[in-house]
Amino acid sequence: MPGLPSPSTPQLPLGVQRSGLVESTPVLLDGKEVFKIASPTVLNRAEPGQQVPVEVRARQIEMNLAQLLAPNPVAERSASYSTLLDPQTTEVLIENLNSQPVLFVRDAHLAEPRVLLTVTDADAQYYATTKAELAQRWQATLQQELRQALESRQPGARKERLNQVAISLATMVAASLVLFGVWKLLGWRKRLLEQRQIEQRQRSEATTSAINAPLDSPAAAIALQEAEAEETGLQFLEILREQLSLQRRLRILDFLRWLVFWAIIFVWVSGIANILSWFPETRRFATVLGSIPSVILVAWFFAGLIDRLIHLGVDRFAKAWELNSSSTENSQRRSLRISTLVAVVKGLTTLLVYITALMWVLQSLNVAPISVLALGTVLAVAASFATQNIIKDFVNGFLILLEDQYAIGDFIRVNNVSGRVEGLNLRVTQLRNDTGHLITIPNSLIAQVENMTRTWSRCDFQIEVAYNTDVNLALDVIRQVADELAHDPEWGKFILDTTEVLGVEQLSHSGILIRLWIKTLPMKQWPVAREFRRRIKIAFDKQGIAIGMPQQSLIGPFIERTEKN
Repeated sequence: MPGLPSPSTPQLPLGVQRSGLVESTPVLLDGKEVFKIASPTVLNRAEPGQQVPVEVRARQIEMNLAQLLAPNPVAERSASYSTLLDPQTTEVLIENLNSQPVLFVRDAHLAEPRVLLTVTDADAQYYATTKAELAQRWQATLQQELRQALESRQPGARKERLNQVAISLATMVAASLVLFGVWKLLGWRKRLLEQRQIEQRQRSEATTSAINAPLDSPAAAIALQEAEAEETGLQFLEILREQLSLQRRLRILDFLRWLVFWAIIFVWVSGIANILSWFPETRRFATVLGSIPSVILVAWFFAGLIDRLIHLGVDRFAKAWELNSSSTENSQRRSLRISTLVAVVKGLTTLLVYITALMWVLQSLNVAPISVLALGTVLAVAASFATQNIIKDFVNGFLILLEDQYAIGDFIRVNNVSGRVEGLNLRVTQLRNDTGHLITIPNSLIAQVENMTRTWSRCDFQIEVAYNTDVNLALDVIRQVADELAHDPEWGKFILDTTEVLGVEQLSHSGILIRLWIKTLPMKQWPVAREFRRRIKIAFDKQGIAIGMPQQSLIGPFIERTEKN
């Protein structure tokens, strides 16, 4: 894509092209280009001196042609035409005045010929031919275009075009109704698939709970649990494949509905532009409608098309990645990472695609004035102050995704704040804390991360019992409660191991500190810890085990006075 001109380059008027020492621009008749004329290059249009800019000469020729096409105010009612010139007898003539071919127009009723234009040396130089040959070429072109323009302004032609407009409008309405019906039908099908997707998600959640059954039973039970987990894992993968198939079908339906929506837009834009082009008075608006809005709509359409095709490719790649491994051990973690990467890639590609489309529109419409360049310079200077931090954000965000430090759905602690990751892209990370506040952290400020839900989690249980407690009895009670919780049908599916650490952690004046680690599924350490504390309280009450408390001893004269009393 060619670059924008520098601010030092003089801006030519719209439609003017410069080729060395000659400038050219088109001559329009009813919004249609007839031919191009040329003039010597004007370097300073603010002070042209004796030179006539090519655009000024073109507007004068267009004014001469427009006067010939105006209605005739003195035409008789019996006349077969309503314009200044008679379309049947109009002809263009060539006469040489001062060695310059001059084109005139006349008809059978015009008192004297009207001047149209003079063929100059610059015109002949631009077309690389002689002035006489160029004059003959323009004579034939103007003869044909003028007659067509005059005939299109006669009453009979207008009535015929009104009939065509009615037919076109009826066709556009019928096509729009058909397309709208297809759009509604696709929407109804989409709602059915969304309902099926919700049902599949519920089945997937139930199957995932079955996969995560406890594996800390004796050796004979472990083999049975592994076999059941393998069978359940296959069911989980089958459900996952059905979900991905439904997601792909939903995206295809979204894409088809999007195409139908754009088809309706193109039907009306093209139809209105076609109708406007039939009438000479509105043909210039048809040209505008066919240029600026059409370029914007086409750019918008193809940008959306490319963006959606890229998204379909990303989803297809994500599906292949999701189903690449038959193991279900890290399926939840892999799903979190894939969903995070897919969201980031889609957001980045969407931004790049639409920026490219915007630049193409500006280039196609020749929107590059000095004001735009000056605004771009100001924006570039303003952005340069924030560039360093933005680059750091993007680099750190890229490393977070590359190294899989955390993903959407993880519970992390960053910079003395903690929460569940709700949003993640290359620039910021968003956390939702326990109170429901959304915390946004630039990635450049993330130096250390504590991920509490990566692959598995841990419940760090510590309890202090009284100093005179039978420590072996307390350990046995804690172990028994942990085993019962691990084998409980409701809670056991969340617990992976309860044998990592169990023992006396510390002795102090307040009692004996006992510590236990319970390995759980991600995000399950908190509910498991709450249930374990509840059961420990009940078990300690049954065994008469007291919670530790600070002990105080009285010494010195105060003890003697107390004993005397």
